[in-house]
Amino acid sequence: MKNNNFKLKKIVFLSALFVFPFLFLSAANAQTSSPAASQVFITWQAQDFTPADYQGKIIPSARTTVKLGLELLNQNKFQDLSKANIIWYLDGNFLTSGQGLKETSFTANKLAGDYHYIRTVINLGGQEYDGTVDIPTASPEIVIKTPAMANNSIPLGKNIFEAIPYFFNVSNLQNIIFNWMVNGQTAEGASLGGSTLELDLEAPVPANQILDIKVTAQNSKNELEFGSKEINLNVQK
Repeated sequence: MKNNNFKLKKIVFLSALFVFPFLFLSAANAQTSSPAASQVFITWQAQDFTPADYQGKIIPSARTTVKLGLELLNQNKFQDLSKANIIWYLDGNFLTSGQGLKETSFTANKLAGDYHYIRTVINLGGQEYDGTVDIPTASPEIVIKTPAMANNSIPLGKNIFEAIPYFFNVSNLQNIIFNWMVNGQTAEGASLGGSTLELDLEAPVPANQILDIKVTAQNSKNELEFGSKEINLNVQK
């Protein structure tokens, strides 16, 4: 198609497959009302999708399953909790309880920017130990990986743009539908839902030509879960 005196010669969509990302496990300890020389460690891991090379903490979005884990350190030793009575609370409400229940899970339902408040009470040998942790929530996000140079410009010829999703409640990239727009027009082949856009830009290009690239991404199993990203780049003459 032609647009503003330069030709987008071809638009090809390619689907990329990411290995389901590992879940980075972090711990938060609390000593709310536990005896001296003791620490309660509550760990959590969200089941959201992130790229395989993502090294940060995976933050849960709405309807994401969050796994919880628990350890008790007392007198510099981790305790055997198999016979302990353990109670879990979610946002001040009873979640579950049981003997030796060191692991459980819940479904996040807070909006982005909010958090879930987790509390656990351990009764071991007649002594009570208490721990808490706040788990933040996020919304799905999209990052566009571009061939742009330091001055935010791209050359003529073939340019490849890749949409990288974060914090979608899916198991793999194939469950996300991508749609691209170039200068306000739906890119040909967008219905394929590819995460990669290939543009071949040809001369002549007018001075100060701006290329507007926008991508939207939607969970194929949940139309209410989506994200978008838009960038503006200068096209070199």
